[in-house]
Amino acid sequence: MPLPKRSNEEILRNLRYSREYHHRRCREYFFITNPLTLPSTLPLPAVTLDHIQDSCNKSAAIYCLGTNFCLGTNFSESNRITIINSIYQQWFRGHDVDIEFGHFVAKLISIESPSSEQEATIQDVIKVHKAWCEHVTSTLPLFFNEEVTAAEARYRIYRPEHGVLGINKEQHMYYKLQPLFRALIIIIDSRCIGEGPAQVVHLVRTGDTSGLSAPISFDSIRPEIVQEPYEEGNNDVNMVTATLSAAIEFVMALETRERISFPENQRDPRVLDRRMGSTKSPMEMARYQNYTGPEIQGPSTCWIKLMEGEDMSPPVTHIVQNARIGVGLPLMQNPRTAYQRMLAKRSS
Repeated sequence: MPLPKRSNEEILRNLRYSREYHHRRCREYFFITNPLTLPSTLPLPAVTLDHIQDSCNKSAAIYCLGTNFCLGTNFSESNRITIINSIYQQWFRGHDVDIEFGHFVAKLISIESPSSEQEATIQDVIKVHKAWCEHVTSTLPLFFNEEVTAAEARYRIYRPEHGVLGINKEQHMYYKLQPLFRALIIIIDSRCIGEGPAQVVHLVRTGDTSGLSAPISFDSIRPEIVQEPYEEGNNDVNMVTATLSAAIEFVMALETRERISFPENQRDPRVLDRRMGSTKSPMEMARYQNYTGPEIQGPSTCWIKLMEGEDMSPPVTHIVQNARIGVGLPLMQNPRTAYQRMLAKRSS
C-alpha cells in the first residue's frame, strides 16, 4: 500500500520526531536498564565502550549512592525512572535542542557501597570521578584505530566489548569529554530526601577547572540552596545542596555559558549522527517517504516549523506511560498524535 502523500516539510518533521524518540530511549537505557556502575575505590573495572562514548557530550555526571538507586531492586529502578523522567522533561524545551551524538545534560553513574553498613563518601566519589574522566580521555584515542568495515557501518554488527547499543566508530571524532563534565558533579546519597524535581541533591565542584571559560560560582544557585538537617556545620565551599530541578537548571546555564564562550569548539551543525534509529541514512528514509527536496543535512533542529499553538512536549515512550500508570495518572497523549491525525485527514 503506497504511503500517503506528504510534503517535504512533513517528512522532515517526522524524521526529527523519530530521532527525538530514539534519543530519549537511549537515555532511558543508560539511566535505567544499564547505568554505569563503578566501585567506591580504585582501580576502576573494565567497562564496555558504549559507556565511554555516553560520557561524552554531557555537562555533568549524576552519582547515585546507596541501595535506593543501585541495580538490583524494583525500588531502585523506580527511583532511576523518576530521575530521568524529571530531567528529560526539564531539559527538552522544544525541537531546537541538540540531540545528535548523545548530547544531554547528564550521565547517571551508580557507585557501589564499600559494605552493607557503609556508603561512599563525597571525597570517594570525587576520586572515582577524576579517575573515570582520565579513563575516558585515554580511551577515546583508541576509537581512531578502530577500522570500520562497510558491513559494520551499515548493519551495526554486535561486538560484546562495544555494549548492547554499540558505538559510533565511524563518527567517533564528534564525541568529546566536556570540561564542565570534569568540573562539576551531582551526588544523590541515601540521606537525600524528596523525589522527582524536588529530589534533594548535592552539587560538588571537583577542583578541575581546565578548559572552562571561568571558575564555577555557586552565587546564582544560592537562593535555591536547601538546609541539610543531618550535617550541622558543613562549611564545604565546594558543595551546595539544592533540588534536582535547581541543580539541572544551574548546569544548563553553565553549559550555555561555555558554548557561547567557545564557539570554535562546536561541531559543524550540518553533520548528523548516522547511528540514530534506523540503519538507513536520513536521506534514504526520506526518499522512501517520497521526499523530493535537496540533500538532507543538519541541524535537525530546523526540520520542524511549529504551527500556531502546537505543543513542544518531549517524545512519549512506554517508560513514561508506565510511570504515569504506576502513580495513578492517565496515559499521556503523544503530542504528535494530533499532528498525525491532521496528516491522515489531509491525505484522505
